[in-house]
Amino acid sequence: MLLEIDGWKVGLKFSASHFIPSHHKCSRLHGHDYGVRLRIFGETKDHILYDFVELKNEVRSLCEELDHKLLIPKSKKYIRHHIKDDRIYVSFEDKHYVFPKGDVTIIPVNLITAEELARYFSKKVLERIRFPENVKGIEICVDEGPGQGACNYIPLGDEK
Repeated sequence: MLLEIDGWKVGLKFSASHFIPSHHKCSRLHGHDYGVRLRIFGETKDHILYDFVELKNEVRSLCEELDHKLLIPKSKKYIRHHIKDDRIYVSFEDKHYVFPKGDVTIIPVNLITAEELARYFSKKVLERIRFPENVKGIEICVDEGPGQGACNYIPLGDEK
């Protein structure tokens, strides 16, 4: 059985900016309107696979944490950053930025890409939700606009 939630249609969306070093066009500060799609795999229990409401509420909360923010990776492998007072200093290649701390969210990933955001959302959902045994896997997709994104599948229970 498969349960699907299309974030574009049910409001699991956020707008955020980022940059990707060493990528010609994407190394410039730019933004996206992101949508989060979910797929839950498993068998129904008492005619239900999983409660839509709880899942949507948790993902909506994650989206709100990132909405209208500049996303910076916690890893300093590609982008250097440090916080001083109420500002975040960011640099990579020959670029240097200073942002108000309140406008930035630092995410524990290597780079801010659709792939890394899909992994991040998957990890956070699994931290927040204890899925019952009938749920055998989850797939979370983060789209950088309708029609293009990345998906991360995580097997659960017996599927691990």
